[in-house]
Amino acid sequence: MKSNSTYIITIDGTSGSGKTTISRSLAKKLSFSLLDSGKLYRSAGFVYLQSKEMFSDLNSINALISKITMLSNSDSNEFEIFFDNKKIDHLLYSEEVSESASIVSKIPEVRESMMKIQKRCVKGRGLIANGRDMGTEVFPEANLKLFINASLDIRAKRRYKELKNKGEDVTLENIYKSLQKRDESDTNRTISPLRVPDNAEIIDTSDLKPDAIVDKILNLYTITKN
Repeated sequence: MKSNSTYIITIDGTSGSGKTTISRSLAKKLSFSLLDSGKLYRSAGFVYLQSKEMFSDLNSINALISKITMLSNSDSNEFEIFFDNKKIDHLLYSEEVSESASIVSKIPEVRESMMKIQKRCVKGRGLIANGRDMGTEVFPEANLKLFINASLDIRAKRRYKELKNKGEDVTLENIYKSLQKRDESDTNRTISPLRVPDNAEIIDTSDLKPDAIVDKILNLYTITKN
């Protein structure tokens, strides 16, 4: 059953394929809210780092996760993340938080809580949901489902350039191996594995500029809207 009031676009795909850049551009052009599920899971990783000892007890896990809230920023269109009423977006991008997010995302109770938070983001005229299982698990009723991919070689080069520009000491070989490992993990995990959603439009970004991809998606949106 598709939402009558809120138009939902899901964007799933491989790591480094350009999902986030595309999602942000689309959100601005359509004035839709943007949900980044990766950021949400990082927030769970952040909470885990604050209270590791409490993650052995299910009631404690639920109590901690219930303190995570999301509010849409009207300027950026993005949902910002708060823990205990304090904004934590800027604290979510360390390697330690990233590793912790991978740990807690395997806990079924955490995923269940994350699902509820994500479902509450469906409001307003439209929502763009960016992640790994948006079209398969979270919003299977979405109006438009997309699966974004690019060759591993291209994705590694993009990530290498991005990190080098930030001044990080990285090698292309290590990034390639890291993305390869991430692909295997995402595809083979037991809970919500990465897969192409039913009725999804598959877009390969290897040889396409972000603007061309966004234009293509806007055309698909116009077709499905009418």
